[in-house]
Amino acid sequence: MYNYPPNGSFQPPQGFAPPQGFVPPQGFAPPQGFAPPPGGFPPQGFAPPQGFAPPRGGFPPPGGFPPPQGYAQPPFGYPPPNGGFPPPQQNGYFPQNNTCGQIQPSQLLTPAECDEAAKILYESMKGMGTNEKKLISVLGKYPPLQMNQIIKSYKSNYGKNLLDDVKSETNGNFGKLACALSMPIVEYDVKCIHEAIDCIGTDDDCLMEIFVGRTNNDMRKLCEEYKRIYGRELEDDVKGDTSGYIRRLYTVLLQGNRDETNEARDVAADCESLYRAGEGRSGTNEMGFISLLCNRPSSHLINVFNLYQQKYSHTIEKAIEKEFSGDVEKALLKLVASIRNMSEYVATQYV
Repeated sequence: MYNYPPNGSFQPPQGFAPPQGFVPPQGFAPPQGFAPPPGGFPPQGFAPPQGFAPPRGGFPPPGGFPPPQGYAQPPFGYPPPNGGFPPPQQNGYFPQNNTCGQIQPSQLLTPAECDEAAKILYESMKGMGTNEKKLISVLGKYPPLQMNQIIKSYKSNYGKNLLDDVKSETNGNFGKLACALSMPIVEYDVKCIHEAIDCIGTDDDCLMEIFVGRTNNDMRKLCEEYKRIYGRELEDDVKGDTSGYIRRLYTVLLQGNRDETNEARDVAADCESLYRAGEGRSGTNEMGFISLLCNRPSSHLINVFNLYQQKYSHTIEKAIEKEFSGDVEKALLKLVASIRNMSEYVATQYV
């Protein structure tokens, strides 16, 4: 068995020069007569490769490295606002540093891969009838960001919208699913929102599923896309079809104003605010709950929920069930579940 470092002192190879400021580890003994090159390391006279220029302000550059050429935004959620993404929320939906099915920019499809997938789709619907197996092999395989690439490639190669072709070639529940998978995800969300408020009554379950747990940027993109497609403000249409505190909850969520900085806040103060808005008073201050749950950072709220349970011997969910009823109770419970663990919350929507 070999030990590293070797017993005793380590002798560097002849001619080895440590960098300037290097402090040898304990037990390291430089060879007799060893001295670093004049001027430190790199040695005087070292010439960098032609065209190389160190970044202004030293290395690494202030603020970090720029993204590599061809970098695209993460696949889940909508494109970043001007100035880039805000810091990700802790326990957010597909956070940047987990493996919850998120693909990295390096896993985006190449143009050739996009063309091949588009070709399979085209051939599956070409001529008489439809080859559903081929259609499913593409629509059921790729995550949203890669499907967006394929949708664009299909139009570029064949001069037609993928959605139009899929709609004309499929029907029934299979057709509904195939059409949904043939749309950019933001367009599909907007379509679902419009259908939820354009029918008799309001499909609050649909609105909750789309609005709860979204990032600020997601909410802005929803509003922009809704106006582009339907020519109206999403907030106005939602207000016109809802009432009471559920309308006010939707309105707050649509502002997309949650603090996503994850800066430290006073956990005890917010825990007390929730108690005084509900169980600590006669009646309920509904907006006290709604404002705090919709605007504070998720990581902070998890600490607030934990402290609330320690102080008052039951969960914040129990407090909401006691103080609220109907759609607003259901929406607030969904909101708390998404804050606690977004992945688990999403999974429960399909049970």
